[in-house]
Amino acid sequence: MTLPDDLLISIFLFLPPHPSYLLRSSLVCKHWHSLIVDNRFLHRFQALHGLPLLGVFTNSTRIPRFLPAGDPPNRVAAASFSLPDLYWNVLGCRHGHVLLVDSTWHQVFVWNPINGRKRLIQAPSDLDPRFNYGNVPESNAAVVCAANHADHGYCHSCPFFVVWVFTSTRYAYATRYSSESGRWDMMKSSPIPSDVDFRPSILVRNILYWPLKSKHILAFELVTHRLYHIECPPETHDIYRRNVHIMKTEDGGLGLAALAKFNLRLWAWETDAEGVTGWVLRRIIELDRFLPLDVSSLPSPENGSCGRPPVRMLGLVEDDDLVFLWTITGVFAVHLKSMKFKKVFEADVSKTVYPYKGFHIAGLVGCGGGNVAAE
Repeated sequence: MTLPDDLLISIFLFLPPHPSYLLRSSLVCKHWHSLIVDNRFLHRFQALHGLPLLGVFTNSTRIPRFLPAGDPPNRVAAASFSLPDLYWNVLGCRHGHVLLVDSTWHQVFVWNPINGRKRLIQAPSDLDPRFNYGNVPESNAAVVCAANHADHGYCHSCPFFVVWVFTSTRYAYATRYSSESGRWDMMKSSPIPSDVDFRPSILVRNILYWPLKSKHILAFELVTHRLYHIECPPETHDIYRRNVHIMKTEDGGLGLAALAKFNLRLWAWETDAEGVTGWVLRRIIELDRFLPLDVSSLPSPENGSCGRPPVRMLGLVEDDDLVFLWTITGVFAVHLKSMKFKKVFEADVSKTVYPYKGFHIAGLVGCGGGNVAAE
């Protein structure tokens, strides 16, 4: 007896949200394959489950540059996400793309590890060493989908923008590259209190935000092209800067996560009833009440032999509440809403991590193609 297509689709929709499950189901027979690879089904599946986290990229030289998330067999093969060249550094991941830069900051590289598409882009002509008295300016960059659609699950072949920011002599500069026109344009500048930092950007609605090295956030509006800065809450000014990360709030606004010892404070940039915009402390999480840590064995920030906090925030997932925390016992992924946690890496991941989310199965057609192989 053959089940009706509608019933089969209803069953497939409630498979676990990882491409490997759909891949195995699609191999049962040609008919099941045709139902699963249909874009209408895949959009419904993604709307129901969201995009899975496939792993994180790092710029560490002591551990693999890509660390898959999850456990076998529902884990992507690390080899499928090997960097094209180990001399490139990751700047961020968004909408299926990984943005990398060479060691001299003369080129950026946009790479889609799922379908293998690559774009090598020369640095904008405005990025000239003379802006910083003979030294390469402090720089950062971000990639965003330019297709102007709400659903970014199938951005694999869509056009994209690269927004490059750099700071020099108390000014920030921004310029944008379009994959459609193949050129940089739209140079903007604004006074700035300090240099841009290496920590990754966050896209909130239509605004890109980067952390600056001292107490401020740089903002670039994609629609209006406005460039400006926002001061962080005074309570965060003395916190180890790698423990202060820009994030999205639960309602999709601009937020900030600041970790001091074991206290994680979550802030939101809000406008009150009188039209005044400022930071509001929404939540304080005492991590030592949730994580399985032997607090007494952890080095204290006051201990001169350590000099670094006992817990460090390595990064977060832009469109989720998932935060990666380094501890002496390993790296934990923590869901801030439920406070569910899991040790994800035994490796000593000491540098920023760049989470990569994606969704693809063999035979998928539409906005790209390609494979994600399971281990």
